[in-house]
Amino acid sequence: MRIAVLLCFLSATAFAQYDDGARYAFLSSGSTKTVYFIDLVERNVAHELDLAIAPDSVAASEALKALIIGHVGEQKLTLVDLTSDELEQYDYALGISPDTVLVSPIGETVAIHDHEKGVIEVHALRRKETLVAIDNVSTSSDLTFNPDGSTIYWVDQSAGSLHAVDLWSDHKTLRLAPENASLSAMSRSVDGTLGFISNADNGSVYVVDLRSFVLLRASRVGDSPERPWGTADGQFMMVPNAANGTVTAMSTVTSESLYTVGAVDQPVSINPGWIDTVAAVIGRNGSVAFLSVDDGKELARAELNGSPEEGIVTSDSKTLAIPLPAEGSLVFFDMREQAHLSSIRGLPTDIGPAALAISNNLCH
Repeated sequence: MRIAVLLCFLSATAFAQYDDGARYAFLSSGSTKTVYFIDLVERNVAHELDLAIAPDSVAASEALKALIIGHVGEQKLTLVDLTSDELEQYDYALGISPDTVLVSPIGETVAIHDHEKGVIEVHALRRKETLVAIDNVSTSSDLTFNPDGSTIYWVDQSAGSLHAVDLWSDHKTLRLAPENASLSAMSRSVDGTLGFISNADNGSVYVVDLRSFVLLRASRVGDSPERPWGTADGQFMMVPNAANGTVTAMSTVTSESLYTVGAVDQPVSINPGWIDTVAAVIGRNGSVAFLSVDDGKELARAELNGSPEEGIVTSDSKTLAIPLPAEGSLVFFDMREQAHLSSIRGLPTDIGPAALAISNNLCH
C-alpha cells in the first residue's frame, strides 16, 4: 500500500503551490531538521517544512514534482510530494548511504554514491527500482550525468582516470594523468559531446570526446584550476584558477583558452547569467566579481560577510542567489545590473547549497 501511494504521487499531474521548479529553491538545515522553501520571485521564505530526521542534502526534480532529501546515517531518502497541499513525505529505503545525491537531467532518476563502500547506484524513483549498481568506485569528486541520464561519469583521482558506466553496465575507462593527480570532477558540454576536467597539478583542462571516449587535447589555463562551469548557451567553459584568483574562459567549439583574467581569491563558483553575458565569480572570502563573458572585463564587484556556498542563478538568468551559512542569510543580486537586490536573514547557520529543479547550470 505504501508503494502504491508513492507511485501515485510521483505520477501526479496536479499543480500545487510549491511545484513550480523555476520559482522555488530549497535550503536544508540539519540543526533545525527543516527544509526552507525560497520564493525566488518574492525573495522570501515561502514555507518551512519540518522533517522527522535531519537532512544531509536536498535536491529537487521538476519531472517528479518532488524533493529528494538524503539521510546518510539512516541509509534512506525522504521524498516530498510538491503537488500535495500537505506536502506529504514518503520514505525511500536504500542499502547504501546517500553521501552524494544527484538528480539526472531528465529528472526521473537519481544517482546515489556511498563514499565508504565505493558504490554508485542509479534509481528509477517512480518504479522504486535500482537500474544499475557499480562497485569499486574510487572518487573524491562529484558525479556527472549525460543529457538523457543514461550514463554516469566520475573521475578517479588515485588512478588519474575518467570512468563512464551506462544503464546497461557498459564500463569505459580513460587514463588522463598520473596516479594521485589533482583532478576535478567532469563538467560536460550542454549537448553532452565533450567533457572538461581540470588538473590542478599542471594547470590544464583535459577535453574528452564523450562519444568516442578519447582525449582530444589538454588546454593550458591558470594555476590550480578547479572544476569548470559551463554557460547555458553551450559556448563557453569558465575555469576558476584557485592559486592565483583568475578565471579562464574556454571555447567549447575549439577547446582553446580564450582569455585569463583576474577575479577573486579562491573562487567557489562561477554562475553565468543574464542570457550568458555576465559571469558572477564568487570567492571563498566573500568577494564577488561580475565579469563580461565575452572578453573577461570586470563589470562590478561586491563584498559579502562570511564564506559563501555555491550560488545559483534563476532559470531566466536574471537573479543570482548566494547562501551565507555563517551569517544565516541568502543574498540576491540582479545579474543584468550586477547590483544587490535584497537579503533573507534569520536562517540557520548550517544551511547548505541551494537546490533548484530548473537550473541555469546545465553542465554539472
